[in-house]
Amino acid sequence: MTTRTGPVRRALVVGRPGLPLPPLAALALLLACGDSGEGPDAAGDGGAEAEATDALPGEDAGTDDAPAPDGEVPLDDGGAGDADGGTAWRPFSDDSPWNTPIPADPELEPDSAALIADFASSSPWGPHLDINMTGYSIPLYWADAATPTFEVLAEVGGEGWLGDNGMNATGTMPIPEGATPDPESDHHLLVVDRGRGLEWGCWNMRFETGGWRAGLCATADLRGTGVRTPATLADPWWMAHGARACGFPLVAGLIRVDEVAAGRIDHALIVAYPHIRSGWFTPPASTGQARVGDDAISTRGIPCGGRIQLDPGLDVDALDVSPAGKLVLRALQTYGAYVGDYSGALSLYAENSPAALAYWAGGVLDTYVFLDRLDLSRFRVLRLGTLHDNGNGD
Repeated sequence: MTTRTGPVRRALVVGRPGLPLPPLAALALLLACGDSGEGPDAAGDGGAEAEATDALPGEDAGTDDAPAPDGEVPLDDGGAGDADGGTAWRPFSDDSPWNTPIPADPELEPDSAALIADFASSSPWGPHLDINMTGYSIPLYWADAATPTFEVLAEVGGEGWLGDNGMNATGTMPIPEGATPDPESDHHLLVVDRGRGLEWGCWNMRFETGGWRAGLCATADLRGTGVRTPATLADPWWMAHGARACGFPLVAGLIRVDEVAAGRIDHALIVAYPHIRSGWFTPPASTGQARVGDDAISTRGIPCGGRIQLDPGLDVDALDVSPAGKLVLRALQTYGAYVGDYSGALSLYAENSPAALAYWAGGVLDTYVFLDRLDLSRFRVLRLGTLHDNGNGD
Protein backbone atom coordinates (compact mmCIF):
# COMPACT_ATOMS: atom_id res chain seq x y z
CA MET A 1 0.00 0.00 0.00
CA THR A 2 1.52 3.30 -1.11
CA THR A 3 0.71 6.31 0.98
CA ARG A 4 1.95 9.89 1.14
CA THR A 5 2.01 12.44 3.88
CA GLY A 6 0.49 15.90 3.97
CA PRO A 7 0.78 19.15 5.94
CA VAL A 8 0.02 19.29 9.65
CA ARG A 9 -1.24 22.36 11.45
CA ARG A 10 -2.09 21.00 14.86
CA ALA A 11 -0.75 22.41 18.09
CA LEU A 12 2.50 20.50 18.39
CA VAL A 13 5.13 21.05 21.05
CA VAL A 14 8.01 23.16 19.74
CA GLY A 15 11.20 23.49 21.72
CA ARG A 16 10.60 20.62 24.11
CA PRO A 17 13.82 19.21 25.60
CA GLY A 18 14.98 16.08 23.89
CA LEU A 19 13.29 16.72 20.55
CA PRO A 20 15.98 16.42 17.84
CA LEU A 21 16.58 19.37 15.53
CA PRO A 22 15.22 17.89 12.28
CA PRO A 23 11.74 17.20 13.72
CA LEU A 24 11.87 20.55 15.51
CA ALA A 25 12.47 22.39 12.26
CA ALA A 26 9.75 20.41 10.52
CA LEU A 27 7.26 21.11 13.28
CA ALA A 28 8.02 24.81 13.23
CA LEU A 29 7.31 24.92 9.50
CA LEU A 30 4.11 22.93 9.90
CA LEU A 31 2.57 25.06 12.63
CA ALA A 32 -0.05 26.82 10.56
CA CYS A 33 -3.46 27.52 12.03
CA GLY A 34 -6.48 25.66 10.73
CA ASP A 35 -10.14 26.50 11.01
CA SER A 36 -12.68 24.36 12.84
CA GLY A 37 -15.84 26.12 11.89
CA GLU A 38 -16.87 29.54 10.76
CA GLY A 39 -19.71 31.06 8.82
CA PRO A 40 -23.44 30.74 8.33
CA ASP A 41 -23.44 27.04 9.26
CA ALA A 42 -20.88 27.59 12.00
CA ALA A 43 -18.74 25.90 9.44
CA GLY A 44 -17.59 28.29 6.74
CA ASP A 45 -13.91 28.77 6.17
CA GLY A 46 -13.60 32.53 6.06
CA GLY A 47 -12.66 32.37 2.39
CA ALA A 48 -10.37 29.35 2.55
CA GLU A 49 -11.12 26.68 -0.01
CA ALA A 50 -12.18 23.28 1.28
CA GLU A 51 -10.05 20.39 0.11
CA ALA A 52 -11.56 17.63 -2.00
CA THR A 53 -12.06 14.32 -0.25
CA ASP A 54 -12.41 10.90 -1.86
CA ALA A 55 -14.08 7.82 -0.47
CA LEU A 56 -12.79 4.32 -0.90
CA PRO A 57 -12.50 3.30 -4.54
CA GLY A 58 -15.92 2.86 -6.07
CA GLU A 59 -17.72 4.46 -3.14
CA ASP A 60 -19.67 7.70 -3.00
CA ALA A 61 -17.84 10.51 -1.19
CA GLY A 62 -20.99 11.08 0.82
CA THR A 63 -24.06 13.26 0.32
CA ASP A 64 -26.90 13.97 2.67
CA ASP A 65 -29.16 11.52 0.83
CA ALA A 66 -26.55 8.80 0.41
CA PRO A 67 -27.39 5.35 1.76
CA ALA A 68 -25.83 4.55 5.11
CA PRO A 69 -22.41 2.97 4.67
CA ASP A 70 -21.35 0.00 6.72
CA GLY A 71 -20.52 1.03 10.25
CA GLU A 72 -23.48 3.41 10.57
CA VAL A 73 -26.72 2.58 12.33
CA PRO A 74 -29.25 5.23 11.29
CA LEU A 75 -32.27 5.61 13.55
CA ASP A 76 -35.72 6.49 12.27
CA ASP A 77 -37.08 8.11 15.42
CA GLY A 78 -37.85 11.69 14.40
CA GLY A 79 -37.91 12.96 17.97
CA ALA A 80 -35.39 13.29 20.73
CA GLY A 81 -36.93 10.73 23.04
CA ASP A 82 -38.01 11.29 26.63
CA ALA A 83 -35.69 13.31 28.84
CA ASP A 84 -35.67 10.40 31.26
CA GLY A 85 -35.49 7.77 28.56
CA GLY A 86 -33.01 5.01 27.91
CA THR A 87 -29.31 4.87 28.53
CA ALA A 88 -26.98 5.27 25.58
CA TRP A 89 -23.41 4.04 25.39
CA ARG A 90 -21.02 6.38 27.17
CA PRO A 91 -17.27 6.36 26.50
CA PHE A 92 -14.68 6.64 29.28
CA SER A 93 -14.76 5.69 32.94
CA ASP A 94 -17.30 7.06 35.39
CA ASP A 95 -14.58 9.17 37.03
CA SER A 96 -13.53 10.69 33.72
CA PRO A 97 -13.69 14.50 33.58
CA TRP A 98 -16.01 14.01 30.63
CA ASN A 99 -18.48 12.05 32.77
CA THR A 100 -18.24 13.95 36.07
CA PRO A 101 -21.16 16.28 36.83
CA ILE A 102 -20.32 19.78 37.98
CA PRO A 103 -20.92 20.22 41.73
CA ALA A 104 -23.75 22.41 42.98
CA ASP A 105 -21.53 25.33 43.97
CA PRO A 106 -18.40 25.19 41.80
CA GLU A 107 -15.49 27.59 42.16
CA LEU A 108 -15.42 30.04 39.26
CA GLU A 109 -12.66 31.98 37.56
CA PRO A 110 -12.43 35.45 39.15
CA ASP A 111 -12.94 37.03 35.73
CA SER A 112 -15.61 34.56 34.61
CA ALA A 113 -18.05 37.29 33.54
CA ALA A 114 -15.42 39.06 31.43
CA LEU A 115 -14.31 35.79 29.83
CA ILE A 116 -17.90 34.96 28.90
CA ALA A 117 -18.49 38.46 27.54
CA ASP A 118 -15.44 38.02 25.32
CA PHE A 119 -16.63 34.52 24.35
CA ALA A 120 -20.05 35.86 23.33
CA SER A 121 -18.66 38.75 21.27
CA SER A 122 -15.77 36.93 19.59
CA SER A 123 -17.56 35.65 16.48
CA PRO A 124 -18.15 37.88 13.44
CA TRP A 125 -21.30 35.84 12.84
CA GLY A 126 -22.96 37.07 16.02
CA PRO A 127 -23.43 36.15 19.68
CA HIS A 128 -25.10 32.79 19.24
CA LEU A 129 -24.05 29.24 20.05
CA ASP A 130 -24.27 26.96 17.02
CA ILE A 131 -23.85 23.23 16.43
CA ASN A 132 -21.43 22.21 13.69
CA MET A 133 -23.18 19.53 11.65
CA THR A 134 -22.89 19.69 7.87
CA GLY A 135 -19.19 20.47 8.02
CA TYR A 136 -16.31 21.09 10.41
CA SER A 137 -17.49 18.32 12.67
CA ILE A 138 -16.77 14.64 13.29
CA PRO A 139 -18.17 11.81 11.13
CA LEU A 140 -18.47 8.82 13.46
CA TYR A 141 -18.42 5.24 12.17
CA TRP A 142 -18.76 2.06 14.22
CA ALA A 143 -16.42 -0.90 13.80
CA ASP A 144 -16.24 -4.48 15.04
CA ALA A 145 -14.07 -7.53 14.50
CA ALA A 146 -15.40 -7.93 10.94
CA THR A 147 -14.54 -4.39 9.83
CA PRO A 148 -11.74 -4.30 7.22
CA THR A 149 -8.50 -2.70 8.35
CA PHE A 150 -6.19 -0.39 6.44
CA GLU A 151 -2.73 0.99 6.90
CA VAL A 152 -2.86 4.75 7.44
CA LEU A 153 0.26 6.88 7.06
CA ALA A 154 0.12 10.01 9.21
CA GLU A 155 2.61 12.84 9.15
CA VAL A 156 2.37 12.86 12.95
CA GLY A 157 1.33 9.71 14.78
CA GLY A 158 0.12 9.65 18.37
CA GLU A 159 -0.72 6.57 20.39
CA GLY A 160 -1.24 3.52 18.17
CA TRP A 161 0.99 4.82 15.35
CA LEU A 162 4.68 4.03 14.86
CA GLY A 163 7.14 6.30 13.08
CA ASP A 164 10.47 8.08 13.18
CA ASN A 165 10.27 10.03 16.44
CA GLY A 166 6.53 10.41 15.95
CA MET A 167 6.81 11.59 12.34
CA ASN A 168 5.72 9.78 9.16
CA ALA A 169 4.00 7.20 11.33
CA THR A 170 2.02 4.15 10.27
CA GLY A 171 -0.96 2.64 12.05
CA THR A 172 -3.56 -0.02 11.30
CA MET A 173 -7.11 1.27 11.50
CA PRO A 174 -10.52 -0.35 10.93
CA ILE A 175 -12.40 1.69 8.34
CA PRO A 176 -15.95 0.66 7.40
CA GLU A 177 -16.77 0.49 3.72
CA GLY A 178 -17.85 3.89 2.44
CA ALA A 179 -16.56 5.85 5.43
CA THR A 180 -15.74 9.41 4.41
CA PRO A 181 -13.95 12.17 6.32
CA ASP A 182 -15.63 15.49 7.06
CA PRO A 183 -15.93 17.45 3.80
CA GLU A 184 -14.42 20.69 5.12
CA SER A 185 -10.78 21.59 5.65
CA ASP A 186 -10.18 19.72 8.91
CA HIS A 187 -11.20 16.40 7.28
CA HIS A 188 -11.69 14.58 10.59
CA LEU A 189 -12.59 10.90 10.63
CA LEU A 190 -13.55 8.89 13.72
CA VAL A 191 -13.96 5.13 14.03
CA VAL A 192 -15.09 3.55 17.31
CA ASP A 193 -15.03 -0.12 18.30
CA ARG A 194 -17.11 -0.35 21.46
CA GLY A 195 -16.26 -4.01 21.93
CA ARG A 196 -12.54 -3.26 22.09
CA GLY A 197 -13.03 0.05 23.87
CA LEU A 198 -10.96 1.95 21.30
CA GLU A 199 -11.26 4.92 19.00
CA TRP A 200 -9.15 5.78 15.99
CA GLY A 201 -9.21 9.51 15.35
CA CYS A 202 -7.58 11.29 12.41
CA TRP A 203 -7.23 14.87 11.26
CA ASN A 204 -6.73 15.85 7.60
CA MET A 205 -7.69 12.31 6.57
CA ARG A 206 -8.06 11.47 2.89
CA PHE A 207 -7.94 8.51 0.55
CA GLU A 208 -5.67 8.98 -2.42
CA THR A 209 -4.30 6.65 -5.06
CA GLY A 210 -2.67 3.83 -3.18
CA GLY A 211 -4.07 4.32 0.29
CA TRP A 212 -5.15 6.42 3.24
CA ARG A 213 -3.05 9.27 4.58
CA ALA A 214 -3.59 11.89 7.27
CA GLY A 215 -2.01 14.83 8.99
CA LEU A 216 -2.33 13.32 12.46
CA CYS A 217 -3.86 10.13 13.86
CA ALA A 218 -4.08 8.61 17.33
CA THR A 219 -6.01 5.95 19.18
CA ALA A 220 -7.70 6.49 22.54
CA ASP A 221 -8.70 4.06 25.29
CA LEU A 222 -12.44 4.50 25.75
CA ARG A 223 -12.42 2.57 29.03
CA GLY A 224 -9.98 4.99 30.65
CA THR A 225 -10.37 8.61 31.68
CA GLY A 226 -10.08 10.06 28.18
CA VAL A 227 -7.17 12.26 29.29
CA ARG A 228 -3.78 12.05 27.58
CA THR A 229 -0.48 12.85 29.28
CA PRO A 230 0.19 16.61 29.11
CA ALA A 231 2.60 17.66 26.37
CA THR A 232 4.88 19.18 29.00
CA LEU A 233 5.29 15.75 30.62
CA ALA A 234 4.75 13.23 27.81
CA ASP A 235 7.62 10.89 26.98
CA PRO A 236 7.70 10.20 24.09
CA TRP A 237 6.32 13.58 23.09
CA TRP A 238 3.79 12.32 20.56
CA MET A 239 1.75 10.47 23.20
CA ALA A 240 0.22 13.82 24.17
CA HIS A 241 -1.29 14.43 20.76
CA GLY A 242 -4.72 13.71 19.36
CA ALA A 243 -6.69 14.78 16.31
CA ARG A 244 -8.15 17.77 18.18
CA ALA A 245 -6.02 20.88 18.67
CA CYS A 246 -6.36 20.40 22.42
CA GLY A 247 -5.47 16.70 22.33
CA PHE A 248 -8.94 15.35 23.15
CA PRO A 249 -10.17 12.04 21.74
CA LEU A 250 -12.55 12.81 18.89
CA VAL A 251 -15.52 11.07 20.51
CA ALA A 252 -15.13 13.22 23.64
CA GLY A 253 -17.86 15.83 23.86
CA LEU A 254 -19.48 14.82 20.58
CA ILE A 255 -23.29 14.98 20.34
CA ARG A 256 -24.30 11.56 19.00
CA VAL A 257 -27.39 10.16 17.34
CA ASP A 258 -27.73 7.18 19.69
CA GLU A 259 -27.79 9.29 22.86
CA VAL A 260 -30.20 11.88 21.48
CA ALA A 261 -32.51 9.05 20.41
CA ALA A 262 -32.23 7.62 23.94
CA GLY A 263 -33.18 11.00 25.40
CA ARG A 264 -30.06 11.65 27.49
CA ILE A 265 -26.64 13.24 27.02
CA ASP A 266 -24.70 12.13 30.08
CA HIS A 267 -21.35 13.77 29.47
CA ALA A 268 -19.63 17.09 28.95
CA LEU A 269 -19.60 18.60 25.48
CA ILE A 270 -16.80 20.25 23.52
CA VAL A 271 -16.94 23.90 22.52
CA ALA A 272 -14.75 25.94 20.18
CA TYR A 273 -14.59 29.67 19.57
CA PRO A 274 -12.41 32.36 17.94
CA HIS A 275 -10.75 33.73 21.08
CA ILE A 276 -9.51 30.46 22.56
CA ARG A 277 -6.31 31.29 24.45
CA SER A 278 -3.42 30.02 22.39
CA GLY A 279 -0.35 28.24 23.69
CA TRP A 280 -1.74 27.28 27.09
CA PHE A 281 -3.77 24.31 28.25
CA THR A 282 -5.12 22.67 31.37
CA PRO A 283 -6.23 19.02 31.77
CA PRO A 284 -8.22 17.28 30.43
CA ALA A 285 -6.50 18.97 27.48
CA SER A 286 -3.02 17.67 26.72
CA THR A 287 -1.87 20.19 24.09
CA GLY A 288 -2.51 23.85 23.31
CA GLN A 289 -4.04 25.61 20.34
CA ALA A 290 -1.54 27.37 18.06
CA ARG A 291 -1.95 31.09 17.51
CA VAL A 292 -4.53 32.06 14.89
CA GLY A 293 -3.85 35.58 13.63
CA ASP A 294 -5.40 38.14 15.95
CA ASP A 295 -8.15 35.74 17.06
CA ALA A 296 -6.48 33.06 19.18
CA ILE A 297 -3.67 34.76 21.09
CA SER A 298 -1.83 33.85 24.28
CA THR A 299 -3.03 36.76 26.43
CA ARG A 300 -6.81 36.46 26.07
CA GLY A 301 -9.56 33.88 26.31
CA ILE A 302 -10.19 30.49 27.83
CA PRO A 303 -7.40 27.97 27.14
CA CYS A 304 -7.69 24.41 25.94
CA GLY A 305 -9.32 22.38 28.71
CA GLY A 306 -11.17 25.30 30.28
CA ARG A 307 -14.71 24.37 31.29
CA ILE A 308 -17.82 26.50 30.87
CA GLN A 309 -21.25 25.80 32.34
CA LEU A 310 -24.73 27.00 31.49
CA ASP A 311 -26.48 28.42 34.55
CA PRO A 312 -28.22 25.41 36.13
CA GLY A 313 -30.95 27.76 37.34
CA LEU A 314 -32.04 28.54 33.78
CA ASP A 315 -35.49 27.11 33.02
CA VAL A 316 -34.67 25.16 29.87
CA ASP A 317 -38.26 23.97 29.47
CA ALA A 318 -39.42 27.57 29.07
CA LEU A 319 -37.20 28.12 26.02
CA ASP A 320 -38.52 27.83 22.47
CA VAL A 321 -36.05 25.07 21.64
CA SER A 322 -36.56 21.61 20.16
CA PRO A 323 -36.54 18.55 22.46
CA ALA A 324 -33.08 17.58 21.23
CA GLY A 325 -31.87 21.13 21.78
CA LYS A 326 -33.09 20.93 25.37
CA LEU A 327 -31.08 17.74 25.86
CA VAL A 328 -28.00 19.66 24.77
CA LEU A 329 -28.78 22.54 27.14
CA ARG A 330 -29.30 20.18 30.07
CA ALA A 331 -25.95 18.56 29.35
CA LEU A 332 -24.39 22.04 29.39
CA GLN A 333 -26.00 22.65 32.79
CA THR A 334 -25.03 19.32 34.33
CA TYR A 335 -21.64 18.61 32.74
CA GLY A 336 -20.69 21.80 30.94
CA ALA A 337 -18.38 21.97 27.93
CA TYR A 338 -14.61 21.88 27.62
CA VAL A 339 -12.87 24.31 25.28
CA GLY A 340 -11.24 22.07 22.69
CA ASP A 341 -10.40 23.88 19.47
CA TYR A 342 -10.32 27.11 17.51
CA SER A 343 -13.44 27.97 15.52
CA GLY A 344 -14.55 31.00 13.57
CA ALA A 345 -17.93 30.78 15.31
CA LEU A 346 -19.19 29.68 18.73
CA SER A 347 -19.46 25.97 18.04
CA LEU A 348 -20.61 22.72 19.58
CA TYR A 349 -20.18 19.49 17.59
CA ALA A 350 -22.65 16.82 16.45
CA GLU A 351 -21.62 13.69 14.57
CA ASN A 352 -22.08 14.16 10.84
CA SER A 353 -21.75 10.97 8.86
CA PRO A 354 -24.34 10.79 6.04
CA ALA A 355 -26.61 8.63 8.21
CA ALA A 356 -26.29 11.03 11.15
CA LEU A 357 -27.07 14.02 8.92
CA ALA A 358 -30.17 12.24 7.63
CA TYR A 359 -31.29 11.67 11.22
CA TRP A 360 -30.70 15.26 12.31
CA ALA A 361 -32.48 16.54 9.19
CA GLY A 362 -35.62 14.64 10.18
CA GLY A 363 -36.64 17.54 12.40
CA VAL A 364 -34.43 16.48 15.31
CA LEU A 365 -31.61 19.03 15.49
CA ASP A 366 -30.13 21.81 13.39
CA THR A 367 -27.18 24.17 13.48
CA TYR A 368 -29.18 27.19 14.62
CA VAL A 369 -31.37 25.53 17.23
CA PHE A 370 -30.33 28.15 19.82
CA LEU A 371 -30.34 31.22 17.54
CA ASP A 372 -31.91 34.20 19.40
CA ARG A 373 -33.11 31.79 22.09
CA LEU A 374 -30.13 31.48 24.43
CA ASP A 375 -28.61 34.32 26.43
CA LEU A 376 -24.88 33.61 26.43
CA SER A 377 -24.38 35.69 29.56
CA ARG A 378 -25.95 32.74 31.42
CA PHE A 379 -22.70 30.82 30.97
CA ARG A 380 -19.86 30.88 33.50
CA VAL A 381 -16.24 29.73 33.52
CA LEU A 382 -15.21 27.21 36.15
CA ARG A 383 -11.93 27.67 37.96
CA LEU A 384 -9.06 26.56 35.74
CA GLY A 385 -6.68 23.84 36.82
CA THR A 386 -2.91 23.88 36.44
CA LEU A 387 -1.89 25.76 33.31
CA HIS A 388 0.75 24.24 31.02
CA ASP A 389 2.70 26.24 28.44
CA ASN A 390 2.65 24.37 25.14
CA GLY A 391 5.17 26.75 23.59
CA ASN A 392 3.12 27.58 20.50
CA GLY A 393 1.08 30.58 21.61
CA ASP A 394 2.91 33.30 19.69
